[in-house]
Amino acid sequence: MKKIILLLIFMSQFSFGQSYTILNQAEGELMAFQPIYDNSELFGYIELRTMNIDENNNIKIKYIALDKNFNTISSGTLDEKTSNSRRKKRFNDITYSNGFVRIDFFEFSQALGQDAFPYFKSYQVIDLKKNSIVSKGIYNPDIKEIDKKNDKIDKKGYYCYSLNQLGFLIQTTDPDTKIENEQNYLYAVNLKNEKIWEYKSSRKLNKYFMYYTILNYDENYTVLEGYFHKGTKIEQRHLEVLDSKTGKEVLYFPTSSKYTVTRDYTYLLDGLIYTGGRYFKKDKKEEYSTDESLGIYQTVINISKKEIIKDKYVSYDQFPDVKINKTGKVKGEGYLTFQKTSINPDGTCFLLAESYWQKQQYRAYTQLYTFIMDKDFNPVKTTEYDVKRTKGYKYDFSQRLPDKSGRAYFFFDKNDDKDLELNILNYYYKSKKEAVQKIAINNDKSAITIFPAKTGYVGIAEYFKDPKKEGKYMEIRLEKLNYERE
Repeated sequence: MKKIILLLIFMSQFSFGQSYTILNQAEGELMAFQPIYDNSELFGYIELRTMNIDENNNIKIKYIALDKNFNTISSGTLDEKTSNSRRKKRFNDITYSNGFVRIDFFEFSQALGQDAFPYFKSYQVIDLKKNSIVSKGIYNPDIKEIDKKNDKIDKKGYYCYSLNQLGFLIQTTDPDTKIENEQNYLYAVNLKNEKIWEYKSSRKLNKYFMYYTILNYDENYTVLEGYFHKGTKIEQRHLEVLDSKTGKEVLYFPTSSKYTVTRDYTYLLDGLIYTGGRYFKKDKKEEYSTDESLGIYQTVINISKKEIIKDKYVSYDQFPDVKINKTGKVKGEGYLTFQKTSINPDGTCFLLAESYWQKQQYRAYTQLYTFIMDKDFNPVKTTEYDVKRTKGYKYDFSQRLPDKSGRAYFFFDKNDDKDLELNILNYYYKSKKEAVQKIAINNDKSAITIFPAKTGYVGIAEYFKDPKKEGKYMEIRLEKLNYERE
């Protein structure tokens, strides 16, 4: 077994990067500070502040859009509304498309200390270059105004995705769907919220519901997973590919396997769909126990040729350097859960997993592992990293290294509830080398989160526990990564 003791890796320090401070005494009340992503790359950030609420529940929200170096791009105010004074407006999400951002809001009330059902999801689209609002409104077309009398008809859910240069993809879910209908449907809008196309399946459901999940999307294709279901019974699980420009069906591919499978990742690369996850003993209802997986698989589909070009299943006993039993349990460490799969430029794969023990409701995560697979999805190397036991996942996210030389994977190795240890595992494409950097983060005065930043940096957000004493509510820093140039 290739076991790496992280304490033997040199303790590296980040060089100081750019920072952005949100002062406690700043005007208004902070609603959100959110990264903006152009596809998978960082574009910038947006800060939202609630400035004023009048007697008619009209809300004025200030926005400040920043580039990836914290320089202001544009700023202005947005007008929103709540249905009554007991409800609050909350930021939901932000989606970027071709120089425009679509900001989603909803209102909520609290019951027994918990957020109740979100009401009246609304949107505003901002042209960042012209610093102007190009469209705004309520998602649900049945609701003409935000008023409490409309609560009972506001039951649909809405989710927004970017279609890059085209505009936005909207997914609608309806809990009141009648049998032999779809529980959700898709439509695309341009930057002015004008509908470009909508998609509804024309297939007969035979007394079933149809449900779709969006797996991946770009300006060319939108990949969906669909299935017919009635209660727990599932039939005809399938992949469906739409033309992102027209909404027309390009590919319909029923899932055919002698196993029950999970779909843990789906990538669109050069006209190919890479999808995979774990596989289990075949079950008629497509049900499985997470502790009974038989291995991992990968399926590759050529969209234009409408054919599978790879469908590979790898049992756990094929992995080198580590002893894993037939249901995914590492001797002495627990069961594997796969956190991230990356497709490398040469077609090989890098997988990151963690092991865990489950005892009733308590789960403890133990070690961390990486798996290297060749172009044909055959195991090449397994590395085990000796890390501390934690209550939650260690892995957080990954991002590219500069010059596309590799990829950095970020995870916390927690000493206790106060002291955090940030680890960066760099994987280099050319040399196939793995290297770990470590940094201790003191969070006695604050809560720490990390997030993807511009290439070569990591974002660290520090939320201060006593803003009055510290004189600031939050500080965001961009810290430069240490990496090798190949």
